[in-house]
Amino acid sequence: MRLFKGIGSIGSISSILDSHNLKRILIVSGKKSFRNSGAGQILKKILAKYEVTFFNDFEINPKLLDVYKGLEIAEKNNIQIIIGVGGGSVLDMSKLIKCFFRNSSIALEALSGKVPLQDSKIPLIAIPTTAGTGSEETHFAVVYSENTKYSLAADFLRPNFVILDGKLSLSGSRYQKACNVLDAMSQCIESAWAVNSNEDSKKIALKALDECMKYSFDFVNEKNDKQKISQKMLEASNLSGKAINFSKTTAAHAWSYAFTSFFNLPHGHAVWMTLPRIFKIHSHSGNTYNDPRGEKHLLQIIDELMNLMSISNASSIEKYFDKFLNSIGVDVEFEKIESLSIKKRIELSKSANIERMKNNPVNFSQQQIEYIFQIK
Repeated sequence: MRLFKGIGSIGSISSILDSHNLKRILIVSGKKSFRNSGAGQILKKILAKYEVTFFNDFEINPKLLDVYKGLEIAEKNNIQIIIGVGGGSVLDMSKLIKCFFRNSSIALEALSGKVPLQDSKIPLIAIPTTAGTGSEETHFAVVYSENTKYSLAADFLRPNFVILDGKLSLSGSRYQKACNVLDAMSQCIESAWAVNSNEDSKKIALKALDECMKYSFDFVNEKNDKQKISQKMLEASNLSGKAINFSKTTAAHAWSYAFTSFFNLPHGHAVWMTLPRIFKIHSHSGNTYNDPRGEKHLLQIIDELMNLMSISNASSIEKYFDKFLNSIGVDVEFEKIESLSIKKRIELSKSANIERMKNNPVNFSQQQIEYIFQIK
């Protein structure tokens, strides 16, 4: 994978296309974000001499039926390269089209694991316009079919080229930027304590979190040099993607999907509905451990995370996170979400993605789950 970064780095597309003699392009994008980010206008000039086809007819959280639509357009136009320009859903859709290009007939069997994923060899350029998911650095893609969520993983799903141009992530609303920041930060925190982590991935996660802490407030609240701050946040998000590409995520992500599916909370916000209380549980001893490295290892990581975030002691964790979330305008109180009754919370507490729960360093007792979901 080749990385291009910096304000104006979107201009690198021409050299990529010309050096590989690629003329027929599929641009996968969001509907509004492509225009609002400025990417549409910039690419119109850069790609004037190429044969360009566009695909944006899909929803957030890509559906398999939408993937088929994209594949039909890509195959009809005999494309040679995919350029994904947008947030996490756009980059996932780009990866899915890359995965099943000229091979859509195996999609359903591949999702169920009956046949292996196959590399179409078509190159992918990923251009994120949000500073949150880090999807441009991962070899994962998510797709939904008949309300069932499938996570695909293959080395070839990781984009061939990545362009990090901070100018493109300036246009989001304050709330969108806050959710992006929370997504990146949760990936850093969860990657650091994940069962699948190692020293290298932990270092990347902690470095990314440090960068997030430096720039998140100014990014969300549009303070100081907005372009510079946006570039720094985009690069921090990219690092968070590198970290989870190895370690994957844990309990807060495992519970987040139901919040998004049933209450339409953006992903970053959804993860933080449980993360602060999970963090506090992890800061105490006495649990049973999924991670063979055990209690000492986890408490050392918690100590490193707390030092990085200037949290003085375990009793200050919730207060610290409340203050931070308030500073970027996000509320994670269950009572503030309409229709989120005790009964619904109990249902949500049972909705976790099992694979990600196994990657959480500890098992939770029923009492701890009730605390996380404020059931009592």
